[in-house]
Amino acid sequence: VDNALRSVSSVYTDQDTDLAPIRTRLRPLPIHHIHILCTRCVSTTLTMSSSTNEGNTNKPTLGYWKIRGLASAIRYQLAYSNVSFDQEVYEQGDGPEFDSSCWFDVKRDQGLTYPNLPYFKDGSLSLTESGAIQRYCAKKWCPELLCDDDAEMYGKAEMVSGVVNDIKAIFTSHTYLMGDGDKKKLADAVMSCFARIAKELSGSNFLIGDRICCADFVFVELVEMMEFVSDGEIFKAHPSLEAYRNRMFELPNMKEALEEEKKLTFNNKCGKINNGV
Repeated sequence: VDNALRSVSSVYTDQDTDLAPIRTRLRPLPIHHIHILCTRCVSTTLTMSSSTNEGNTNKPTLGYWKIRGLASAIRYQLAYSNVSFDQEVYEQGDGPEFDSSCWFDVKRDQGLTYPNLPYFKDGSLSLTESGAIQRYCAKKWCPELLCDDDAEMYGKAEMVSGVVNDIKAIFTSHTYLMGDGDKKKLADAVMSCFARIAKELSGSNFLIGDRICCADFVFVELVEMMEFVSDGEIFKAHPSLEAYRNRMFELPNMKEALEEEKKLTFNNKCGKINNGV
């Protein structure tokens, strides 16, 4: 705790700061939470800008289907970063037609260079591609999530991002293209994909150690979906994943963000698993 506080106090060069009350409040917390909170404090102070956009009437806008899907990780990250945002939601019609004209009729009118969902609009900037959106949001509001202050950590963060996206792609293909709606078959098909990360997490708090990166917000949602399709068997096979999930949702604003996600389905109505309320 004292080492972490010294890193915080070192940025206050123009004023005396009594850190004793802060020390008293931090001591009961797990050490990885202390590290995260102090890192965020230092980052915010050094950049002389708040990590929130409260009071800003020009909030960014996230556009996506009325599902969890690719947007959940972005919403988790924005919540963790204390960023207020608006949403533009598109709801697919019921089957058998699964009408998606609500999006496709306006897709070319959004001012997007590469029109797609999700999209993110912040002032004059418009972005698509979920990874690009996450990294932009991290750079602007929570730069420590990029881990680009350390070459080794940055490399590990990029590596694990690729691994997590590969698992996500397998989920997507079985949900929309290959599967027949049988949850057990999907669980059996992807269970082994979690083994390596579960092993790493048995000795780490987050995907690359004690630091959170953008990929953590993607992976924790995959763990959520895997719990659903496996009826909890994933946690029996890999207890470290349950501990990881719990740590993630103990982070600031994450529990509230999860409750909002639970109001939505994982996949769109045309999906073969969890495709209805």
